[in-house]
Amino acid sequence: MPSRPDPPSRPLDHLQQAVAIYLAHAYPIGDPPESVRRRLDWPDAPDATALLTHAPFERANRPGGEAPPVYALRLGNARYPHMKLQVQPWPNPSGLLLSVNTHDQALALNLNPADADAFRTLQSENQQLKEAIEHAWDQAGLPTFLRYLRDYIEANPGRSPLILPPEDPA
Repeated sequence: MPSRPDPPSRPLDHLQQAVAIYLAHAYPIGDPPESVRRRLDWPDAPDATALLTHAPFERANRPGGEAPPVYALRLGNARYPHMKLQVQPWPNPSGLLLSVNTHDQALALNLNPADADAFRTLQSENQQLKEAIEHAWDQAGLPTFLRYLRDYIEANPGRSPLILPPEDPA
C-alpha cells in the first residue's frame, strides 16, 4: 500500500490546504471569481474554531439541540456558484472533518423536461466534482469521513464501525 503524505500539523493548516485543493478542482482553468477570492481573505485567527464561527463561514445546520455545529464556506465551482466546503468538529487528531456539500438538492422543483435534464446533468457533474475533491483531500492526508472510516477499521479489525458491540449481560 503506498504511503500517505503527512497531513498538515494544525487544523487551520488543514483548512487552508483543503481550500487550495478544492479550488484547484473547482476552477481548473483560471482563478475563481472575485466573490470567492473575497471569501478567502480571512481575518487573522488564532485557531480554526475562531475562524469558522465568523464570516465568511456560515453555520450550515440549525443551532441548538445536540448536533455539533457544521460550518460552510461557499466556494462554488466553474459552473455552479453554490457548492460549499463544509467543516464540522470530529473526534480525530485535527478536531475536524471536511466534506463538500453540492448544495443542489433543490426541493420540489417543477422544471420543464429540458430544464430538468440540464439540472440532472449539473447535479451529476457536481457529484463527480465532490468525489474528486474529497478523494484528493484523502490522498493529501486531510480529515475526511472515508479516512475516519478507514482508520477506524484498521484500528479495530473485525469490528464494524456501524454496528454497536453487544451489551455485556453482567
